[in-house]
Amino acid sequence: MKGSAMLPIKRVVLFKHGVGYFQRTGAVDGDQQIELSFKAQQMNDVLKSLTALDYGGGTFAALSYDGEEPLERRLAELTMSIPEKGAISAFLDHLKGARVSIRRGQDKVEGAVVGIEEIERVENESVIKDAHLALLADEGKVVRIPLLEVSEYRLLDESIRRDLQALLDILFSGLRKDRKRLSIQALGKGKRQVSLSYVVEAPVWKTSYRIMLPGQSAEKPLLQGWALVDNTTEDDWQGVSLSLVAGLPISFVHDLYTPRYRQRPVVRVEQEAAVAPPVVEAGEMLDESFGAECDMEPQPCEEEMERVATPRRARMAMAPQAMAAPAPPPPMGQAARASVQVQTRTQEVGDLFSYEITHPVDIGRSRSALVPILQTDTDMERVALYNPEIRDKNPMTAFRIKNNTGLTLEGGPVTVFESDTYVGEAMLDTMRRDEERITPYSVELGVVVKREQKTVREKYTRVTKSGNYLYKHYRQLLVSTYELGSRLERELTAYIDHRFSYQVREQTPDPVEVTDHFWRFKVQLPAKKTTSFPVTEVSEQYEYIDVAGIAHESIRQLVNEKLIGENNKRALEKIADQVEKIRKIETDIHKQEQAEQKIEKGQARLRDNLRALGNSSEEQKLRQKYVASLASEEEKIEQLRASIAALREQLERERTALNEMVELLELR
Repeated sequence: MKGSAMLPIKRVVLFKHGVGYFQRTGAVDGDQQIELSFKAQQMNDVLKSLTALDYGGGTFAALSYDGEEPLERRLAELTMSIPEKGAISAFLDHLKGARVSIRRGQDKVEGAVVGIEEIERVENESVIKDAHLALLADEGKVVRIPLLEVSEYRLLDESIRRDLQALLDILFSGLRKDRKRLSIQALGKGKRQVSLSYVVEAPVWKTSYRIMLPGQSAEKPLLQGWALVDNTTEDDWQGVSLSLVAGLPISFVHDLYTPRYRQRPVVRVEQEAAVAPPVVEAGEMLDESFGAECDMEPQPCEEEMERVATPRRARMAMAPQAMAAPAPPPPMGQAARASVQVQTRTQEVGDLFSYEITHPVDIGRSRSALVPILQTDTDMERVALYNPEIRDKNPMTAFRIKNNTGLTLEGGPVTVFESDTYVGEAMLDTMRRDEERITPYSVELGVVVKREQKTVREKYTRVTKSGNYLYKHYRQLLVSTYELGSRLERELTAYIDHRFSYQVREQTPDPVEVTDHFWRFKVQLPAKKTTSFPVTEVSEQYEYIDVAGIAHESIRQLVNEKLIGENNKRALEKIADQVEKIRKIETDIHKQEQAEQKIEKGQARLRDNLRALGNSSEEQKLRQKYVASLASEEEKIEQLRASIAALREQLERERTALNEMVELLELR
């Protein structure tokens, strides 16, 4: 296996919803390993989207990557360690019994490690400790070799070499805990092109625009667009093919990186007594064709067994993802008044819109860049937009732009210049082809607006009946008057955004646009004049009358307002008579109930007096008087209750009759 192949980033597609598509392309020679490094939080996206392509007939083996297991746990699973101090001497001391090859000068010694021994010696009245390796040489003798004289150590045990390499890999990965290595084996013959592509989280690309208004000249306004791109990867982008995609494709994070475990049931082994081996009777083969297929054709069966036992290495040659752009169409022509070299083509796929930068882009690691994506003459008019909810006194200076660029303009801030002078800023919403938009960028102080509103209620127009109610309909007008006073030396086209309350207009021109809440009217403002623009909205309102409680006064009013004719008048008067009859019965019931309550209060007073009397002769006479009075009042109560009951029965009959009259009433 040759060394690792380097695959630089050659294509980048950035999306508006926070992901980026990256394609790495490079050459490999024979069997070669490709190494990549990602942030830990990017691994889920990488494992979900990684695609490998070999353009030279090669294949890819399984991909391996650093797991999420904690560093301490991974180190604990190894049988060896490297101490922080005395890396060689302490490490060799842990390898007791391991076979090593030692080169000392021109001599070479092989044997098993016995351990490390420190020997003291005196030099210039100082005690110095020298580390010596005790080695059981192949001749069977134990030799002691000063470590300072050893120029090369070679581990002869392959398993120890693998464990040491694994230990070093783990320790290296721990140097950057937020980085995870990913390796994939490219298998094939000779030199060939390969590519790896994946989708990971990336900063959203942004747009900004410049508009150059020509002032008094006859030239068309110039629209210039820039894209702001951030390179937050660990690689320099050199000669990268860059695409910028607008839209909202579905994207999500799914945890493929974290190991998953499932709880498994524990099955206990039943302990049974030992059973003697059974004796099976010999039988005679009835079907001689059993197994004949493999006996007659051993080669295919052997191949099939080999295929099942050892799965073939599948070639990873999946189609590129949908977000990777197809072959580019011919580039756009250069703008006639180009001050910035713009080489951009556009492409629409479904709801996605993409700017393809046709020249290679260089953006260093952790740097950002402004990339020109648009420069063209455009259809644009300088206008005024008055919206009292934005500014009550003055309209806003705005430009009415029609997107005739043939592109979809992604939303972003706009800086406006006129005759090489900065005049304001605006926010441009996303615009499809041939869409028109009014966008304010400053305050038009040369126009002053006064706004008045009044409500006018007109006469009743008709009466209708629904259920038990009569509805008296009338029209209500909401009149808004805009007085636009211009102090400008030139004529100006103005637009008024009027928030509507009703859906019907009268004596008002049709709006040029209708939004969710506003009518937008177009008004021409002559120079140094005041222009009045009224907007009249119409709403139909009503008052209601409960027919089951109508009075004669209400009927006379309906007649005076000419809302009902003679037939309806007579029908309503009968209902009004019935209403008065019902109210009289209700009044009688109320009076008799009050009389009953008054008698009951008097009885309560008499009973209190009876309880207070003694047994004297005078008190006995008074007791008889109270008892006679109670008996008389009790008879009155019984009479009142009988009368009230009769009145209630009569009231129910009259109410039933009233309801029938109301139900049968028809206005003609």
